[in-house]
Amino acid sequence: MIYGNTMASVYDALNDGIDTGAWADFICSALEKYSDRPVNRICEIACGTGSMAIELSKRGYDVTASDLSVEMLTEAEHKARNENANVRFVSADMRNFSLYTKADAILCLLDSMNYLTKPSDFSAALKSVHKNLADGGIFLFDINSKRKFENTYGDNAYVIENEGVLCAWQNFYNPKTKICDFYLSIFTENDDGSYERTDEHQRERMYTVRSVKKMLADNGFEICGIFSDYDFTENDEDNCERLYITAKKI
Repeated sequence: MIYGNTMASVYDALNDGIDTGAWADFICSALEKYSDRPVNRICEIACGTGSMAIELSKRGYDVTASDLSVEMLTEAEHKARNENANVRFVSADMRNFSLYTKADAILCLLDSMNYLTKPSDFSAALKSVHKNLADGGIFLFDINSKRKFENTYGDNAYVIENEGVLCAWQNFYNPKTKICDFYLSIFTENDDGSYERTDEHQRERMYTVRSVKKMLADNGFEICGIFSDYDFTENDEDNCERLYITAKKI
């Protein structure tokens, strides 16, 4: 899924409830706990507007971040310049990317893996991550849970509003295909007080913990832990919204 220009420009405003610092604390703790090697080089795939890449760069890591959306990368580069963060941003597809130097850790956050709606694409991303990770390196990613797809998404509708931005969001979830379609109408305020409307369609697939474990094993990873929160609480896909998965290249 490639975000359009409108979504890229309002993405941070619509996701301002994310505590990037707390998430980064969890990532740093997980890397220290599970990595077989010192972690210096980090690559974030599907980086969006670069919030986590910038945060980790400020913490002293050597960070490369990629995304398929040029619009997202433009926002990320602008934000990095404003925050004096040294991040290398590149355009790349997470299903088939190459790093000049293998990373000690690779991240894929904010349910980006759910946007790979074909299991073959999910596996392709895992293959690409494995190829670009140093031996003993860590792949840390998250997925939206079964509960979130069936209950929070479902066939529900939501309105998200922030300063100058309103998003009307309608979901349609098919439990047989495990696909959820999102129809978004985004209203952005102009300087004269009028609003401009843009419509977007997005799609995610629900992956069970069992299926993710199998795909990781099939692609050369061992599970370090699957958690329901930043405090390393063991996963419960029926009772949490997001699962945080840490796997090691073997």
